[in-house]
Amino acid sequence: MTADRLTLSQTSLFRRVRARAPAYMRYVREKPSWLVMFICARTLAGRRLERLLHRAAYRHPRPATSHQLSPIDLDKAVDGLVTQGVFIGLRLEDQTVAAIRNFALAKHCYARDRQDQPFLPEDVESVNRTRERDVIAAYYFEAVEESPEIRSLRNDPVLLSIAEAYLGQEPIWNRTRLWWSFPAKRVSDADLHAVAQDKFHFDMNEWRTLKFFFYLTPIDEKSGPHRCIVGSHRRRPLRQQFTVTVGRPTEELEDVYGEEAFRTIIGEAGTGFAEDPFVFHTGSLCEDKPRLILEFEFGARPANPSYEYGRLG
Repeated sequence: MTADRLTLSQTSLFRRVRARAPAYMRYVREKPSWLVMFICARTLAGRRLERLLHRAAYRHPRPATSHQLSPIDLDKAVDGLVTQGVFIGLRLEDQTVAAIRNFALAKHCYARDRQDQPFLPEDVESVNRTRERDVIAAYYFEAVEESPEIRSLRNDPVLLSIAEAYLGQEPIWNRTRLWWSFPAKRVSDADLHAVAQDKFHFDMNEWRTLKFFFYLTPIDEKSGPHRCIVGSHRRRPLRQQFTVTVGRPTEELEDVYGEEAFRTIIGEAGTGFAEDPFVFHTGSLCEDKPRLILEFEFGARPANPSYEYGRLG
């Protein structure tokens, strides 16, 4: 790396750390143990030790049925998470997809940097004409609780069974997110970092967490598919564990894991998957049509009260 590129990289890192420092300080005040997690949970040894100390071994999933999800093999789902860090095979019933999508179309959403200016999803192009850079993503925040289908799905027996088996204990619901990703051309590298698009990274929300995602619009290679690197939660070089940042360059990850470990998740509306967020993953920039996606996060402990992705980063 040349001196100029090294200086640019250091400057970018400094800006990101400085921007997040107030939130990190708030997390520590709310929960002092957060700092221990933030330092140690990025190492494989630390994560394994935490599971051992809490006797949180992987379990066989409890039998469960759902009226909002198509039937699946629960053992296969948990085995996929243990070995690959992701299970692709969940499917929302059509009526649930339609209900949540209609809810989202009728509700105002918010761009991350203008949370005092709500807009309907259909009006994003008009909003873009008032901005220097295009809206990449827009969130519903607390309004998700107004959807009875989302509230019901959050407590779905199948999702809870998978989460309990993988986390090794009764899961604690931490947050629900519903958001749009929009096609955008006028974007900066900082914009992409802010919404975690085209930037492979792992999450550091807690020691043990599990996320469920559901596409509510059809997703192909050009409409913002989720990407992940299977197995990267179990195998990781020391330089990717003892690091200040959670993101790594794609070229470095290809060298470590090989292109065959990269997965691009596409599918029809209703396609769902479960993922350990310690896996390297990223969203993709939409190129031709908006993406609507729903996420549930469960953990072994309650999340910090002030944390809400899209607001604090």
